[in-house]
Amino acid sequence: MLGALRVALMGVLLFVGATAWSQPSSQAPEVSIGSVDGIALQGATAILDLTLDLRNPGALALPLQKLRFQLQFNGLEVAQGVSTAPVTIAAQQQAQVPVQVDVNSATLLSLIATLPPDGTVRYVIQGTAEIGQTMLQIPFTHSGAVQLALR
Repeated sequence: MLGALRVALMGVLLFVGATAWSQPSSQAPEVSIGSVDGIALQGATAILDLTLDLRNPGALALPLQKLRFQLQFNGLEVAQGVSTAPVTIAAQQQAQVPVQVDVNSATLLSLIATLPPDGTVRYVIQGTAEIGQTMLQIPFTHSGAVQLALR
């Protein structure tokens, strides 16, 4: 009897936990580009050093295992990236995660040729956040503006 009660209780806890994380509208992290920290041109490839700003709007801590994302600058598909540095963001808190992404140099040069004097570009970042050890993937999307920095 005690064993059956434990199994039932574990089932309820798993259901409640899964239900809490299955509500992406209230638990999805807000992912934006905090800054473009550098651009290094290396032949046919350019490397962008980005800092992603992550915000947890939820009421529970958010254990992020991985972020997969696509990035557009001024409407051009620029890069795909992955951040594999696990980070847990407390409820209603923020974190920053540095990432590097590879970009086709020709695409980047055509973008740079049309930059305004202040170097500001519009961006769209969209992807999925992998939560904890559950392999649950929550979609996110964000648009904004950021300055490109050349080195």
